[in-house]
Amino acid sequence: MRAHRYLFQVRNRRGLGHMMRGLNIARELTALDPAAEILFYLRTPPAAGFWSGQFRYVVEPDPNTLASWAQVLAEFRPDVVVYDTMLPKAADAEPVAAGARYAYIMRKCLAEEQLEVFANPFLDRMAAIIVPHDEEEFGYPLPPSIAERTCFVGCIVRGPGPAARQTLRARYGAAPGDFLLTSTVGGGGFEAQADAFFAAVFDAHERLARHIPGLRHVVVQGPNYAKQLAAPAGVTLVAVEPDMIDLLAASDLVVAEGGYNTVSEIRITGTPAVFMPSVRGKDDQEARVRELAARGLGRVVVPAGGAALARTVLDLHGTPGAFAAIRANHARAPFATGNRAAAERLYELAA
Repeated sequence: MRAHRYLFQVRNRRGLGHMMRGLNIARELTALDPAAEILFYLRTPPAAGFWSGQFRYVVEPDPNTLASWAQVLAEFRPDVVVYDTMLPKAADAEPVAAGARYAYIMRKCLAEEQLEVFANPFLDRMAAIIVPHDEEEFGYPLPPSIAERTCFVGCIVRGPGPAARQTLRARYGAAPGDFLLTSTVGGGGFEAQADAFFAAVFDAHERLARHIPGLRHVVVQGPNYAKQLAAPAGVTLVAVEPDMIDLLAASDLVVAEGGYNTVSEIRITGTPAVFMPSVRGKDDQEARVRELAARGLGRVVVPAGGAALARTVLDLHGTPGAFAAIRANHARAPFATGNRAAAERLYELAA
């Protein structure tokens, strides 16, 4: 018998969530099915440091289309095909692999977009629908046609390494007692939103530097942000940080938007955060982070701006016990990870 073959379709042109979810599931799949052959079909090449030799990938030559998808299906001959978040707009025209079983990772979308997902006829092909949320967080009632094929697994997210805090603080020159602030825009592929985020963060830094002794501020552009930035004095600007989860764990405070992947990593590390959510076509970042703020897991700055961000950070920094209280709230908040459960469902399809 040949090894089971799993093929992930990943649309990674702007953010990192699709790719990271696939990698997190694939790592668990290799533990369940050590002989498995796993292939990723990517829209753009992964940034340096994000990919090990553990998994193979192919890159679509034309990032604006899925032109080579049919060829990849025919050559790889998968047993299981996985779509993340995005379904084909023309289900009847979508190339399919004969004999393969299909799975869909159904992330929560804005209400109108979610209804479009529920109505997409390609869902009929899915033998399994994996929701990377718990049922309460997802919030939408499932159509009867998909309810029996759907499983809620919780967030699909990697965890930090055992020596993450010490290693990453040393990497960025944060001595004991220094205040390590990390600002991240995620993948950085939503250019207009990223521009506004960085402008606010740089403005805030100049205000904060006068009031926070030992401030070490790391700003991560993201692998899909194409512009050159001019950071103010005192900011360590990096294009990409492959060990982002470890940097979050090492940080005293994180400034972020409100994307699924970043928020999940903040949840698993328990790091205090200030969120400046931005507008997305399919995702309600503001609703996501306001729910966290209501549970004492962070603060929200809307509308985004340097002055408001600086006031929020200084209020937290100047309030005794504020950061410890947020970390304690994280420790008390239930947070189930779904990496293993998602992998088990895919393995069941292949077996």
